[in-house]
Amino acid sequence: MIYVFYAVVALAGAGIHLWRHPADRHGARRIEVVLLWWIVVTIGVAGIVGGLLHLFDGPSIAREIGFTRGDGGFQTEVGFGDLALGLAAVLCIWIRDRYWLAILLIAAVSLWGDAYGHIHQEVVNDNHDPDNSGPVLYADILFPLVGLLLYAARGRLRRQTTDVDSGVARSSSG
Repeated sequence: MIYVFYAVVALAGAGIHLWRHPADRHGARRIEVVLLWWIVVTIGVAGIVGGLLHLFDGPSIAREIGFTRGDGGFQTEVGFGDLALGLAAVLCIWIRDRYWLAILLIAAVSLWGDAYGHIHQEVVNDNHDPDNSGPVLYADILFPLVGLLLYAARGRLRRQTTDVDSGVARSSSG
Protein backbone atom coordinates (compact mmCIF):
# COMPACT_ATOMS: atom_id res chain seq x y z
CA MET A 1 0.00 0.00 0.00
CA ILE A 2 2.97 2.32 0.52
CA TYR A 3 3.38 2.54 -3.26
CA VAL A 4 -0.12 3.96 -3.71
CA PHE A 5 0.72 6.44 -0.94
CA TYR A 6 3.85 7.60 -2.82
CA ALA A 7 1.87 8.12 -6.03
CA VAL A 8 -0.91 10.02 -4.19
CA VAL A 9 1.62 12.25 -2.39
CA ALA A 10 3.37 13.04 -5.69
CA LEU A 11 0.14 13.94 -7.46
CA ALA A 12 -1.26 15.85 -4.46
CA GLY A 13 1.98 17.79 -4.08
CA ALA A 14 1.93 18.72 -7.76
CA GLY A 15 -1.75 19.66 -7.52
CA ILE A 16 -1.17 21.90 -4.51
CA HIS A 17 1.83 23.51 -6.20
CA LEU A 18 -0.22 24.25 -9.31
CA TRP A 19 -3.13 25.55 -7.24
CA ARG A 20 -0.82 27.91 -5.32
CA HIS A 21 1.15 29.04 -8.39
CA PRO A 22 -1.25 29.90 -11.23
CA ALA A 23 1.65 30.97 -13.48
CA ASP A 24 2.82 27.33 -13.57
CA ARG A 25 -0.45 26.04 -15.03
CA HIS A 26 0.46 26.37 -18.72
CA GLY A 27 1.40 23.40 -20.94
CA ALA A 28 5.03 22.40 -20.55
CA ARG A 29 5.48 24.02 -17.13
CA ARG A 30 2.45 22.15 -15.76
CA ILE A 31 3.89 18.82 -16.94
CA GLU A 32 7.29 19.81 -15.54
CA VAL A 33 5.80 20.40 -12.07
CA VAL A 34 4.04 17.02 -12.10
CA LEU A 35 7.19 15.32 -13.40
CA LEU A 36 9.37 16.88 -10.70
CA TRP A 37 7.01 15.77 -7.94
CA TRP A 38 6.75 12.30 -9.52
CA ILE A 39 10.53 11.81 -9.70
CA VAL A 40 11.25 13.20 -6.24
CA VAL A 41 8.52 11.27 -4.41
CA THR A 42 7.98 7.99 -6.30
CA ILE A 43 11.64 7.41 -7.11
CA GLY A 44 13.51 9.64 -4.65
CA VAL A 45 11.64 9.31 -1.36
CA ALA A 46 10.58 5.73 -2.15
CA GLY A 47 14.19 4.82 -2.95
CA ILE A 48 15.52 6.37 0.25
CA VAL A 49 12.88 4.73 2.44
CA GLY A 50 13.27 1.38 0.68
CA GLY A 51 17.05 1.61 0.84
CA LEU A 52 17.03 2.31 4.56
CA LEU A 53 14.62 -0.57 5.19
CA HIS A 54 16.86 -2.94 3.22
CA LEU A 55 19.96 -1.71 5.06
CA PHE A 56 18.65 -1.70 8.60
CA ASP A 57 16.14 -4.55 8.47
CA GLY A 58 17.49 -6.78 5.67
CA PRO A 59 16.64 -10.24 7.02
CA SER A 60 13.09 -9.17 7.86
CA ILE A 61 12.62 -7.60 4.42
CA ALA A 62 13.98 -10.79 2.83
CA ARG A 63 11.34 -12.84 4.68
CA GLU A 64 8.59 -10.36 3.66
CA ILE A 65 9.38 -10.81 -0.03
CA GLY A 66 9.44 -14.56 0.37
CA PHE A 67 13.21 -15.07 0.19
CA THR A 68 13.67 -17.62 2.94
CA ARG A 69 16.91 -19.24 1.83
CA GLY A 70 19.96 -17.73 3.46
CA ASP A 71 20.21 -14.70 5.67
CA GLY A 72 19.03 -12.05 3.21
CA GLY A 73 22.56 -10.66 2.96
CA PHE A 74 21.81 -9.42 -0.55
CA GLN A 75 19.65 -6.80 1.15
CA THR A 76 22.73 -4.67 1.87
CA GLU A 77 23.54 -4.35 -1.82
CA VAL A 78 19.90 -3.70 -2.70
CA GLY A 79 19.70 -1.14 0.09
CA PHE A 80 22.69 0.86 -1.10
CA GLY A 81 21.43 0.74 -4.70
CA ASP A 82 17.97 1.98 -3.70
CA LEU A 83 19.47 4.65 -1.45
CA ALA A 84 21.76 5.90 -4.23
CA LEU A 85 18.91 6.09 -6.74
CA GLY A 86 16.68 7.82 -4.19
CA LEU A 87 19.27 10.46 -3.31
CA ALA A 88 20.05 11.10 -6.99
CA ALA A 89 16.32 11.51 -7.72
CA VAL A 90 15.86 14.00 -4.88
CA LEU A 91 18.64 16.09 -6.46
CA CYS A 92 16.17 16.75 -9.30
CA ILE A 93 14.85 19.54 -7.07
CA TRP A 94 18.04 21.50 -7.86
CA ILE A 95 19.39 19.90 -11.05
CA ARG A 96 17.11 20.05 -14.08
CA ASP A 97 16.76 19.28 -17.75
CA ARG A 98 18.59 16.19 -19.05
CA TYR A 99 19.61 15.14 -15.55
CA TRP A 100 15.96 14.16 -15.12
CA LEU A 101 16.18 11.90 -18.15
CA ALA A 102 19.31 10.27 -16.74
CA ILE A 103 17.55 9.58 -13.44
CA LEU A 104 14.51 8.18 -15.23
CA LEU A 105 16.64 5.88 -17.38
CA ILE A 106 18.59 4.64 -14.37
CA ALA A 107 15.33 4.11 -12.48
CA ALA A 108 13.85 2.22 -15.43
CA VAL A 109 16.82 -0.14 -15.69
CA SER A 110 16.99 -0.67 -11.93
CA LEU A 111 13.28 -0.99 -11.19
CA TRP A 112 12.40 -2.94 -14.32
CA GLY A 113 15.27 -5.26 -13.41
CA ASP A 114 13.69 -5.62 -9.97
CA ALA A 115 10.35 -6.36 -11.66
CA TYR A 116 12.01 -9.07 -13.74
CA GLY A 117 13.41 -10.55 -10.52
CA HIS A 118 9.98 -10.53 -8.89
CA ILE A 119 8.40 -12.24 -11.90
CA HIS A 120 11.26 -14.75 -12.05
CA GLN A 121 10.76 -15.59 -8.37
CA GLU A 122 7.04 -15.94 -8.95
CA VAL A 123 7.45 -18.29 -11.93
CA VAL A 124 10.51 -20.32 -10.95
CA ASN A 125 10.08 -20.51 -7.17
CA ASP A 126 6.30 -20.16 -6.93
CA ASN A 127 6.81 -17.06 -4.77
CA HIS A 128 3.41 -15.37 -4.70
CA ASP A 129 4.11 -13.39 -1.55
CA PRO A 130 2.34 -10.01 -1.82
CA ASP A 131 5.66 -8.23 -1.16
CA ASN A 132 7.14 -10.04 -4.17
CA SER A 133 4.38 -10.19 -6.77
CA GLY A 134 1.91 -7.64 -5.41
CA PRO A 135 2.00 -3.83 -5.35
CA VAL A 136 5.80 -3.69 -5.40
CA LEU A 137 5.83 -5.39 -8.81
CA TYR A 138 3.37 -2.88 -10.26
CA ALA A 139 5.22 0.08 -8.71
CA ASP A 140 8.53 -1.17 -10.12
CA ILE A 141 6.99 -1.13 -13.59
CA LEU A 142 4.73 1.93 -13.40
CA PHE A 143 6.82 4.49 -11.50
CA PRO A 144 9.60 4.77 -14.13
CA LEU A 145 7.12 4.33 -17.00
CA VAL A 146 4.93 7.23 -15.84
CA GLY A 147 8.05 9.35 -15.31
CA LEU A 148 9.32 8.63 -18.82
CA LEU A 149 5.92 9.39 -20.33
CA LEU A 150 5.73 12.70 -18.45
CA TYR A 151 9.26 13.55 -19.58
CA ALA A 152 8.31 12.83 -23.21
CA ALA A 153 5.10 14.88 -22.90
CA ARG A 154 7.04 17.80 -21.43
CA GLY A 155 9.56 17.63 -24.28
CA ARG A 156 6.83 17.56 -26.88
CA LEU A 157 5.06 20.57 -25.35
CA ARG A 158 8.34 22.47 -25.10
CA ARG A 159 9.08 21.81 -28.78
CA GLN A 160 5.58 22.95 -29.77
CA THR A 161 5.98 26.13 -27.75
CA THR A 162 9.42 26.78 -29.25
CA ASP A 163 8.09 26.17 -32.77
CA VAL A 164 5.18 28.56 -32.23
CA ASP A 165 7.45 31.22 -30.69
CA SER A 166 9.91 30.96 -33.57
CA GLY A 167 7.22 30.90 -36.25
CA VAL A 168 8.00 27.36 -37.43
CA ALA A 169 4.94 25.60 -38.79
CA ARG A 170 4.58 21.85 -38.56
CA SER A 171 2.51 19.87 -41.01
CA SER A 172 -0.16 17.57 -39.64
CA SER A 173 1.35 14.63 -41.53
CA GLY A 174 4.70 14.62 -39.90
